[in-house]
Amino acid sequence: MKKLSLLFIMITITTFLVACNSNQAAEDIYNHLEASVEEESGFHDAQEELVDVEQQEQELYNELIEVNMNELDEIQGTVEEAQALLEERRELIEQEKTSIDAAKEEFDQVEESIENLDEEAQEVANNMVTTMNERYEAFQNVYDAYNKSLDLDQELYNMLANEDLEQEALDEQVDEINSSYDDITSAQQTFNDKTESFNNLKREFYETVDLNVEFEGGNGESE
Repeated sequence: MKKLSLLFIMITITTFLVACNSNQAAEDIYNHLEASVEEESGFHDAQEELVDVEQQEQELYNELIEVNMNELDEIQGTVEEAQALLEERRELIEQEKTSIDAAKEEFDQVEESIENLDEEAQEVANNMVTTMNERYEAFQNVYDAYNKSLDLDQELYNMLANEDLEQEALDEQVDEINSSYDDITSAQQTFNDKTESFNNLKREFYETVDLNVEFEGGNGESE
């Protein structure tokens, strides 16, 4: 069966800064980190909507791949519905990428202040930067794999519009689609792992520079 739902761990949201030391560099980094979280809120919103659209399309998809080859002319309305949902998914994954890109651009400004930290804080901050870069790369891999799968889905729907479609060709396309979603799952797991590592480093950084920050809920997953 085709796998659709993307489950991402989100960057931890901080609620407020209770107290801070006099280190201006640490405060500047704090501000960029939290601004980055705000930029990424659009990613979270788009993902929630994406999961809903995926579930709707999944139901149609299951109907379509079980179709009798002699009934292709009777399912064209369903194919059109599935194609419309696919285009919604294209738009939503682009919204996710736009949000992630904006968050990364904000986060990158952290590097300007790292050299003004003490040695211990610099080490944690540099590890945080490395992990965020790896996280961003992991999302790029998810994005690329997801778009590949969208193209394969589109090919499937185009095939179903052909009344001369043979069962063997349909089965081969379904297998290729399932394989593409295995690639998404792998990239997604790396993204989640990097997000969790980043959240831990972020907490460690705040502790190292004596920023007393309260976190809301910890790591969250969308469903």
